[in-house]
Amino acid sequence: MSDSPAGKDGSTLRQRLRALLDTIDQEMAARAANVAAVLPQHRISAANFACYLGLRSRDIHLLQLELAAAGLSSLGRCEGHVRDTLMRLSAWLESERGDAPAAGNSDGLDWAKAESLLHANTSALLGPRPTDRHVYIMVTAPAAAEADAAWADALLAAGADVLRINGAHDSPAEWAKIVALFKARAAAAGKPGRVFVDLPGPKLRVDIRQMEKGVLHLPRHKDRLGRTTVPTRLQIVAHYGTGAQVPVPSEWLPQLRVGDTLMLVDAGGRDRVLTVRAAGPEAVIADCDRSLYITSGLALAWRRGDEELARGMIGELPRQPRKLSLAVGDVLVLNESGHTTGADTCALAFPEPDLLGQVRPGERVVFDDGRIVAVAEATGPDGLRCRVQQTIHSPANLRSGKGVAFPDSALSPGRLGPGDEVALQFALEQADGVGVSFVATANEVALIGEHIRRSGKPGFGMILKLETRAALNNLPEILFEAMKYDPVGLMIARGDLAVELSFERLAEMQEELLWFGEACHLPVVWATQVLDSVAHSGLPTRAEVTDAAMAMRAECVMLNKGEHVATAVKMLADIIHKMEAHQYKKRSLYRRLALAR
Repeated sequence: MSDSPAGKDGSTLRQRLRALLDTIDQEMAARAANVAAVLPQHRISAANFACYLGLRSRDIHLLQLELAAAGLSSLGRCEGHVRDTLMRLSAWLESERGDAPAAGNSDGLDWAKAESLLHANTSALLGPRPTDRHVYIMVTAPAAAEADAAWADALLAAGADVLRINGAHDSPAEWAKIVALFKARAAAAGKPGRVFVDLPGPKLRVDIRQMEKGVLHLPRHKDRLGRTTVPTRLQIVAHYGTGAQVPVPSEWLPQLRVGDTLMLVDAGGRDRVLTVRAAGPEAVIADCDRSLYITSGLALAWRRGDEELARGMIGELPRQPRKLSLAVGDVLVLNESGHTTGADTCALAFPEPDLLGQVRPGERVVFDDGRIVAVAEATGPDGLRCRVQQTIHSPANLRSGKGVAFPDSALSPGRLGPGDEVALQFALEQADGVGVSFVATANEVALIGEHIRRSGKPGFGMILKLETRAALNNLPEILFEAMKYDPVGLMIARGDLAVELSFERLAEMQEELLWFGEACHLPVVWATQVLDSVAHSGLPTRAEVTDAAMAMRAECVMLNKGEHVATAVKMLADIIHKMEAHQYKKRSLYRRLALAR
């Protein structure tokens, strides 16, 4: 017996495995109420998740090395069937000693059962499995004006399986157009074409209420040598509305003709000529072969050939929020009004002023995806006072409408915002599921889940977007709450998560979230900037290709929108198809290699 793989250290390994079994049994007992509260179809998964929490509450990496040295399972792929793996190891060691094998896993959750549960939960959420791969591809929809049949057909032909609509942008009418189009084209292609709508969530942004004179920048299109390739196109109007419009005296409009020119010196002091290309009762269109900056009150001269017909001025442009220039040491105040009495203090309007009282001194306040980092100092009559601690440049510019995050604070509004209610109602009526943005607590999952339950729409999916530090702090409770609903899945929203955690921590956290999803047998969506360069330019970077190959360990990979997104989908589908012969979840697969022949 001393020559057996576990002979020398078998008794030690047996004792340590028994200790691990005791630990997971204790966690199971502590989590009994959580397990009992989930849906019956998720109960076996909830029990396994409790076992996994017990397993990962201890540092077992030395035990893993010793098990591997003895030629045994190192527990490195046991997420979906924790107790079964420990019991099998224990039984093998007992049989080596000559004792009776340990009892089997009474719930029957072995490797095959765990795989079956994960695949069933994935197809229930995302639809039938793609024919040529097991990883699904989700794509973010563009604006309704850009979503046409050619766009949908190209996406579906390239391999897209699921469409995501960002409920933070556009309106239900525009979402409805996109959903109807995508589902119709998917049906014509013989694909399920599921659609999810992301709730806006408490994506907090700050507004600058101090206004300044409006400036309209109309850029030209140029090649790499700086030559104009397409003239700057603009509309001549009586009153400014939006976009590339130049307001002129209203009496000029009916008289403008093709070929007329409007001469001006722009806000940068440069001579510019606007040439009328189309004139009619509905619109007057003009071109300029240079870029220009327009402000209200600039002098205009209207010419027809060599004759000057009239002189006037650029009409009123709307005032704009001023841009803040911030350096380390500057003081900011966040409040509801966006104004302050402090002469040396910048004020920012904050949409959820009640949350500011939950921020404690010393906690970070992060603006514009980490470009500016401040620290909360105190809450006073003017609002939350913060001091800038770090900037990406010095000074750094902060514009109105940029995001703000509180990575060290436990903030929870405890209710659905107006935008969330609109997006959720639309999703329940016309989509297949909803993405719950900025989940922070189990209560927020319950809030959305209750709305879904009351709708009486069976099979309506819920994807929990994990993108805050609070979500990670409350992850076990969030996942137990998630298993009270079906179908349900998780999304690793790496963009906001990186801001909350730092990029260094994101690297390890995305791995851990994959493991937690597998322990619950819930599908995971890997999201944010996958093949982003391809989607926008058509060309990948080496780092992006590696990232895409890593992403296929999730059940679904999400791409953002872009001019070349169909190319990105095709490339991702190709990468996944090739990599699935080498890798499944954390398991390396040894197919025959040409290099070995």
